[in-house]
Amino acid sequence: MILLDRHESEQHKILEALVRRLPRTHIEYMNYFEKLRRIHAGFAGEQKVDAEWLEINLPHRHYFLHDLQILNQFGTTHQIDTVLLCPQFILILEIKNVTGFLDFDESFYQFTRTTAEGDVEGMTNPLHQSRRHKEWMMGMLQQSRLEIPVHYAVVLATKNAILSKSLRGQPIFHVSGLRYHVRELHQQYKETVVDEEKLFQFASKLLSMHRPIKREIAVPVRDLIKGVLCERCLNGQPMNYRYPKWYCQRCGAVDQEAVYKTLEDYRLLVGETLTNKSFCEFFAIDSPNTAYKLLQKLPLKAKGTKSNRKYWIEN
Repeated sequence: MILLDRHESEQHKILEALVRRLPRTHIEYMNYFEKLRRIHAGFAGEQKVDAEWLEINLPHRHYFLHDLQILNQFGTTHQIDTVLLCPQFILILEIKNVTGFLDFDESFYQFTRTTAEGDVEGMTNPLHQSRRHKEWMMGMLQQSRLEIPVHYAVVLATKNAILSKSLRGQPIFHVSGLRYHVRELHQQYKETVVDEEKLFQFASKLLSMHRPIKREIAVPVRDLIKGVLCERCLNGQPMNYRYPKWYCQRCGAVDQEAVYKTLEDYRLLVGETLTNKSFCEFFAIDSPNTAYKLLQKLPLKAKGTKSNRKYWIEN
């Protein structure tokens, strides 16, 4: 049973909106574009591993928590790609969608990737990330007075990642090996160590602690491209409003839904509250009267009257 499904993170959505609204000449454009590319690749890799579970036989009641994000007692975060909770064991997965030759120097605790071009890059060690999550999970089990074996593994979502011999014996493998790794764990742990009710209670406790991480992006609103943007044009072409539709002068597209996309961009990049004035500025509308009429049609909560009226965007 999936208790926590995988969705695009808020950070993912923020970066998509930011890259859509930053001019390509902006000094930070390529920085955020590259961050978004990595998040896209990571999410695609996670979805590939999620699909693999469909063919894996799990004989007992079990629970999945995908993209579990928890703030620990030290104020730091645990962002775990997948947690599988079974009556016999718990498995923590760190999923990587990386290419190149992967190597680990144990004496320096150094994890590196050599690209197809021959460049050597340092990487955060995914094995150490997973081990840190395991140690935290064992602490959570101790608090709940449960004894369940906890294992971790790093799963590579692409065949274009080549593992060096230095990683032999480490719990790291390609996605095709996931079913065999899980089968070996079931063979190792045949006895149930916790009943279904206690397992569900512990999984529910983890779920109740889940708090999606939202990292702020320091780009002034004045740097963003304003207006309702045409979905068909690729370079942020603003649309014009002519009651009751939005249309693009460049390609001729007519889109009555584009205003909702812009409202979501505002929520992600500016905030959840807006006024007639801020609506005019972000949506590039000259007439406060036209803005007022549009605001009445949008799914917003309103409070106050006339010039003091504020609107709240619901997620």
